[in-house]
Amino acid sequence: MPTALKYTLIGLLSVVILAGSALAALVFWIDPNTFKDEIENLAADQGLILHLDGDLSWQIFPNIQIAVGEASLATPASPDTASAELLRFTQAQLAVALKPLLQKQLVIQGVKLSGLNANLVVDKNGVGNWSKIGNQTKKTETTPSGKSSAKQDLGIQKLQLDNSTVHYVNAQTGQDILLKNLSLSGENIQLNNTVFPLRLSSEVSFKDAQQNLTADIELNAKLQINDTLDNFVVNDGDIRLSVEHSNAQAKLSAKTRLKLTATANMKDALVWSLSNLDVQDTNLQYSAKDGTELKLKSLDLTGTVQPGGEPGLLRLQSELSYSAPKQPVINTQVTLASTLSIDSALNKINSTGTVFTTSIGDETISIKGDAQATIEPLSYQSSVLLSPANFRKIAKTLAISLPEMAEANSLSKIGVNATIKGDDKLIVISGLTATVDTSTISGDISLPLGEGKLTKLALNIDKINVDHYLPPTKETSPNSSKDKASAPTPSPSSDEIALPRDMLNSLNIEANIGAGELIISQLPFKNLKLKLSAKQGITQLSPVSGLVYDSPFTIAAEIDTRATAAKFQFKADSKQLPIGKVLTALEISQELSGLSDVDLNLSTNGATISSIKKNLDGNIVLSAQQLRLNNMNIERAFCQLVNRLQQETFDPNNWPLYTDLKDATTKIVITKGVAKIEQLNAGVTKLALRGNGKVDLSSDSFDVVLNTRLAQADQDAMACKINNEKLLNRDIPIRCKANFDSVGATSCLPDFRVIEDIAKEKAKDKVEDKAKELIDRKMGGENGEAAKQLFNQFFKK
Repeated sequence: MPTALKYTLIGLLSVVILAGSALAALVFWIDPNTFKDEIENLAADQGLILHLDGDLSWQIFPNIQIAVGEASLATPASPDTASAELLRFTQAQLAVALKPLLQKQLVIQGVKLSGLNANLVVDKNGVGNWSKIGNQTKKTETTPSGKSSAKQDLGIQKLQLDNSTVHYVNAQTGQDILLKNLSLSGENIQLNNTVFPLRLSSEVSFKDAQQNLTADIELNAKLQINDTLDNFVVNDGDIRLSVEHSNAQAKLSAKTRLKLTATANMKDALVWSLSNLDVQDTNLQYSAKDGTELKLKSLDLTGTVQPGGEPGLLRLQSELSYSAPKQPVINTQVTLASTLSIDSALNKINSTGTVFTTSIGDETISIKGDAQATIEPLSYQSSVLLSPANFRKIAKTLAISLPEMAEANSLSKIGVNATIKGDDKLIVISGLTATVDTSTISGDISLPLGEGKLTKLALNIDKINVDHYLPPTKETSPNSSKDKASAPTPSPSSDEIALPRDMLNSLNIEANIGAGELIISQLPFKNLKLKLSAKQGITQLSPVSGLVYDSPFTIAAEIDTRATAAKFQFKADSKQLPIGKVLTALEISQELSGLSDVDLNLSTNGATISSIKKNLDGNIVLSAQQLRLNNMNIERAFCQLVNRLQQETFDPNNWPLYTDLKDATTKIVITKGVAKIEQLNAGVTKLALRGNGKVDLSSDSFDVVLNTRLAQADQDAMACKINNEKLLNRDIPIRCKANFDSVGATSCLPDFRVIEDIAKEKAKDKVEDKAKELIDRKMGGENGEAAKQLFNQFFKK
């Protein structure tokens, strides 16, 4: 057995040595340079010039290979351009198939390139130096026997590229792209839709006039490519990418891993799809020069995107950190889910079941909706549901300063549900339901994109307190009149504020607004209806109607700002209006109260606030069963005169600080900013009262003369006892004069000249009585009566 085994092993070794010797003899017998022209012709078929600078040589380990030294590839010259070198490499190895080799045919099974240096250049006309690749065609030459030349098999069983560089320069755009340390490897590469693995890694840099970018990329995938190079399939794609980007404003860095399955067809137009997309462990950091920073950590994105195919679900989640100067760092979690569909032309996009959530502080923002969009021509429609959230807390967390508001908890509940659609000319918000704290606002809004186009509003509010969202008013003390008197007067220049004519002239609005309950300036309105129209410099409010303090009212107003001096028209009427409550709420005056019918018809013109006040014209009619003048007592003034006339002591204390007017009718005519009381008829206790005077709006003052009259039958109802009948059935003038902010007990005083008149009348009466007595005694009879008549005529004169 040992002897047999020995001879067997010797025989096998001899066969191997013989076969190796025969293969070596075969290899060295066939000169690889015989394929040199064939290889260069393969390149020429693609419109390229290949220069193999050195001789070809054989390598038999680990397989049969043709080794190539330095070589270059260039585009051919043309009448317009010179030949341009595309690439050069330092070494190449081509593994070839043995059987075709024995028939002196070259079938390349593998390619290895080292030291590749490719230069891709676009000139100032936008023409690349590679544009001629594949443009030249070569006619098939027939052999004398009539047989066509055999088609070469361009399949490559193994491809390896290392230590290579690709440089792209675009003279037209200024872009410069460099790929260095480029490595590429693949196996069984066939351009016939056969799956083959491909691996790529490189360092990438990009720069132009505005920015710089550097990146490291690694790619592993299984590819399918057709023979016309217009259809690509990527399976099990795995990309690792890190990027650094900077420009004058900010820096951006990102690191991600992307897994995908994708297809792309470029035969007629680009058609692509991502049947599987998985972005993992992505970190992104954005740093602006102003100190703002945004960080995304652990970002994951999964889903499918198939243009022209079935809708695909996309899911995104990430940790987000945001900081800015003078603002605390905000850390939150962001999630997004949506079913997305795109047409094959990438022109129509549909998103359904979209859900976006994030947290800011301890508040969660949740947005749900659907959306549709067409890129060309632009149109879009979406439904949006923003769940109620506390935006005051959110603003505080974001260090956003909200305007000061009277209600500290305002904006603590904001939610929106609406449909939004539009195009490049118009945005329409329909089916709006917005929650603002305890208020619900519903309606439709139409917003044009462009100046001068019509804006439409149709809104309905169930209830709202507008004062809650306005700056808080300063609390007034009980001695508000004294505080007003001591307060500094506003600067006169504040009245010289010009009207915003340009803004008013640019308005083009139609608005219909309704409110079930509305409070503004402390005035409680109910069933409010407002119609506003503004176009070409004319703004109209007509009609405005509703209830204020349960008193019905209507208002119509017009502002014409086409001329430099704007024109104003204002009409209003109300039934049983509580004047005191209205004036107090508006902080205008507290001197008048009670229920009254009110009718106003006013007009004015001017370019500034002061001119509008000065040019105010119109009339106001008040009709009330009872009004009260606060801080003024007309009966006190009447009794002050009575006591002085009757030489009695007057006690100025213990008088009510008001006057009740009964069955009051007042007509006020305003001319050039001065209001004149043309008619005032009323009753004060048992005093009949008539008066006239003026109210000067420019100086906020009034000067009114009231003629009081007391009938003999009513004298017992007065607070002071009337002993002098000369005070009965005659006009007793009382003058009320003061500034609105300084009305007090002494604002109404009697005209003491009446006492002199009464004294004169009394003296006259005594003379008259003595004269008549003398005439009776001296003349008597008919002569006496005739003398009395003559005497009376003399005294009347």
